[in-house]
Amino acid sequence: MQKKADICNIGSAKVQVFLYKSVIVGGGCAGLNCADTLFDLGERDIALITNSLSFSTSINTGSDKQTYYKLSTAGGEQDSVQDMAKTLFSGGCTEGFHCLTEAAMSLKCFYKLIRLGVDFPQNEYGEYVGYRTDHDLRRRATSCGPLTSKFMAEALIRSVKGKDIDIIENKRAAKLIVEDKKVRGVICVDTKTGEISVYLSPNVVLATGGPSGIYRASVYPACHSGALSLALEAGCEGVNLTEWQYGIASTDFRWNLSGSFMQVIPRFVSVDENGNEFEFLHDYLGDERYDLIFQKGYNWPFCPTKLSGENKSSLVDLAVYREVCKGRKVYLDFTKNDSLYDKNHLCAEAREYLESCGVLHLDSPIQRLVAMNDRAYRLYLDKAGIDLKTTPLAIDVCAQHNNGGIDCDVNYETCIKGLYASGECAGIFGVARPGGTALNSTQVSSMRAAEHIKKSNRQSVCLNDNDKKTISDFLDLCTKLTGGTNRLKEVYTNRKNIAAKMSECASFVRIAKNIDSVSSAVERALSNFEKENAVCDKTLLFEVLTNRDILLSAKCVLSAMREYAACGFKSRGSYLVLEKESDIAFPEKIMPETDTETLIKVHLENGQTKTRLSKVSKILESEQWFEKVYNAYYEK
Repeated sequence: MQKKADICNIGSAKVQVFLYKSVIVGGGCAGLNCADTLFDLGERDIALITNSLSFSTSINTGSDKQTYYKLSTAGGEQDSVQDMAKTLFSGGCTEGFHCLTEAAMSLKCFYKLIRLGVDFPQNEYGEYVGYRTDHDLRRRATSCGPLTSKFMAEALIRSVKGKDIDIIENKRAAKLIVEDKKVRGVICVDTKTGEISVYLSPNVVLATGGPSGIYRASVYPACHSGALSLALEAGCEGVNLTEWQYGIASTDFRWNLSGSFMQVIPRFVSVDENGNEFEFLHDYLGDERYDLIFQKGYNWPFCPTKLSGENKSSLVDLAVYREVCKGRKVYLDFTKNDSLYDKNHLCAEAREYLESCGVLHLDSPIQRLVAMNDRAYRLYLDKAGIDLKTTPLAIDVCAQHNNGGIDCDVNYETCIKGLYASGECAGIFGVARPGGTALNSTQVSSMRAAEHIKKSNRQSVCLNDNDKKTISDFLDLCTKLTGGTNRLKEVYTNRKNIAAKMSECASFVRIAKNIDSVSSAVERALSNFEKENAVCDKTLLFEVLTNRDILLSAKCVLSAMREYAACGFKSRGSYLVLEKESDIAFPEKIMPETDTETLIKVHLENGQTKTRLSKVSKILESEQWFEKVYNAYYEK
């Protein structure tokens, strides 16, 4: 049961104020694990604030075989914390201390999930065997199937609900209270009533996910938008906001189309405004198209280094994008083969794989999918009512994960004391990362933050004049935003317009003049925000504040992209940097970026973005002499 509030007069308003030792914002795997770990460490005055436990990305996303990444634990394959850290670091633009921490904590977090009931597969001897994922040569990956993160979230929810932790739903965190570079709490808006409430605390953990609302072509769950501007407006720096992961996904029901979905070699088709159908891959890829589709199964993220040479599977993404640019709708059709499909023309790898799965002889992609991975077929049928036996999937090249986020230290504490970033909103990963590292990071970052909160032992805070001024200013903004005529339709239209322009101009294909164009649109929208977005109903306040967060987040992302272009950096990670639109017709000429050590950092100063460059820290040799570690640990 939530504790009783103090009622405070702020101007003419009466505001509920709650006092907590620790406040966690976000109800996904990161936020849940932080609250759960804090309780296990002996903390009791904890609040977890979320729109809804059922709205997180963790519980609403997955793939063909959603991956969890951790240190190897089975067989004779040798592995170590240093080796895993080096793999993470090799992805580029990732701090060495984060790589070492993510590796060192991975098994501690993995076995906690097992203890909570997450049923990762093991062999008859109890070994948690693994497989290789993208950007890694070791078998560190494991999976519970397409819904691994959902199973994680459900296990953590069961654990948190069994403890004396206040779970406060129907709240959107809208403003952090900060004084002298120390966090003092968070102001929230009720998502049903529009009422304002304040949660004062010396420890605030942001587990709000990535800035998922900024793109139209997105595989993030539609119910999730992120809240990156919370930290940016409070004075934190964003890092690596240029670095995203994009790939082919279904759009009506948002889901990654990796693994088996591609390995069964479905038909790609585009449809123009007159209903004419085109099997377009032949025009772009010729006779290689089937092999490249197959390769997309285990090279799902778009990658500019996979546009030429032996593995050029990202040409499939590029072909989809070029069809979308023509104004056509693109579909993945499992009901029948491409009209020229011939299994005898497949490369040896694809043919051997499908034969080993016992599906090479089957006559259609859907027959191959059902036989090879019925759970993937059932996923669409059960979760979205889409029968792949009869219905093609609308697809696009979609944003899936932001590898950047809020800059933080080895304890995941930001430059504001007591404020932590956990999960995807933490700026942990850079250019590329092994598949499944995001799930590992939700657990590592949240556990690490909880442990640091416990050691810091900050004392609770009470309302002061600075807090009242921050709350008063926020109430003034809310008054302006609820004194207009807009209804929900207009709020959504404004949101969709910016997201569409972001996907068109600043997604996985980037041209400087297009980024300038969308930047100008975002600036105009922000400068006229109160006038153009004010709603007629207080219950819509959280929706219009979501729009404001999306714009501010997009502004900082675009600022980082513009700085990247101004520095002359080339294509890398999961995006192309082109000089002009026509360059996309010659992917073999696209030069990848070789610099993987320069970080672009961005912050807000008086409403304007400021950027700076810095270099990554290398992986240091950690102290291994036991007596030194023993004494240092107990002296803290």
